[in-house]
Amino acid sequence: MSVKFLKEKILSRRVRTEEQPKRKAYIVFEDFMQLPVYFYHTIGVSPYEMRGSKKPGIGFHILFLIHMVNANFVLAMEITFVVVSFRHNENFIESCMVMSYIGFVIVGELKIVTVLLQRQKLTNLVRQMESVFPAARQKEQEEYDVKSYLQRCLRYTKGFGGLYLTLIVTYNVFAIFTYLLQKWILHSPHAKQSLPYTPIAPWEWRDNWTYYPTYFSQTLAGITVTWGHIAADLMIFAVVIQAIMHFDHLTKSLTEFTVRAQTEVNGADKDLKELQALIGYHNKILGLTGVMNEVFGFALLLNFMAQSALVCFVGFQMSLGISPELQAKLFLILLSANSEIYLICKFSQMLIDASGSISFAVYDMNWSQADSRFRKMLILLALRAQKPVCLTATVFLDISIETMSIFLRMSYKFFCAIRTMYQ
Repeated sequence: MSVKFLKEKILSRRVRTEEQPKRKAYIVFEDFMQLPVYFYHTIGVSPYEMRGSKKPGIGFHILFLIHMVNANFVLAMEITFVVVSFRHNENFIESCMVMSYIGFVIVGELKIVTVLLQRQKLTNLVRQMESVFPAARQKEQEEYDVKSYLQRCLRYTKGFGGLYLTLIVTYNVFAIFTYLLQKWILHSPHAKQSLPYTPIAPWEWRDNWTYYPTYFSQTLAGITVTWGHIAADLMIFAVVIQAIMHFDHLTKSLTEFTVRAQTEVNGADKDLKELQALIGYHNKILGLTGVMNEVFGFALLLNFMAQSALVCFVGFQMSLGISPELQAKLFLILLSANSEIYLICKFSQMLIDASGSISFAVYDMNWSQADSRFRKMLILLALRAQKPVCLTATVFLDISIETMSIFLRMSYKFFCAIRTMYQ
């Protein structure tokens, strides 16, 4: 019996080994987009039409409606609180805090609306990117080094998403955790109920059962706008990483190009045909980046405007000598806002470097042995590559790593202005 068992075990292991290559999964375009699409789907948003998937049902649209109605309800309560506070000249610090929330909510909702309005263009962009994505073949995916770029994409998107997840969990849980800790663990008679974002509601929520639905409503609103806020950024990161992958592959193809004009029969014609294919590939990538900026330009502009104001307000509140708990929460906002702008600037700089490297690859080719027609086409390719490709916040701003210093200087000037007015 034992010998028979061992033979069956060896045979089953051999079968699994033989079947393993058949089950090998290749990286597909959706692997880069999985995280932003997941965030969008949780709030009832379908950012683009997916191949082979059914159209969203009525339940999906109802989910989106619930999220947006609740978020706008909480936004109205926040605006009401700020107006009432300034009218009565009280709760100045808390009003500044709520104003930061208002800006965050507005930007998050505008990003969601922008994606919905640009859905057809985004679908077109996705289709074009799928058409140039490396085929599900081992050799082609190794040539593009797809696995390495996917790992880089997931590292950035998961890290950035995790940072904002920490932010929203902290703000959503802090108030109720403090209350329950004081009431049920410390048995303090001074335990007070508080809400995470604004103390105003159309009903009296203190010391009755409506406290928990009201708290849940504000928590859900925080999740809605946070997911809408970061999903657009994660999608930008995923698209830019793929554009960089294509630019790097083109650079590699040009660098390793073998000129056959003087070594083979009809070698000049073969060189010309291959170079034309590479130039067509370059034109297609440039077209993709143009559509990318057209789709995401407004979202990028919102990021810089909103985060500049947010950093200014948060820095001002931190300078007023507030409690350590509030200081920690504000620091988390400050870290998240600066990280977001830094990553956008970093990705744009990576895109600039990758697109610009093509002109250096052209220079490094063995062009002196090539046909005259080949050399003329190389000149045009090099001239086009010298104009850097970058993320653009509509027509107002070309983004690079230098934009980060502009952002910090602008935020500091706003901070000094508000601080002077306050004093």
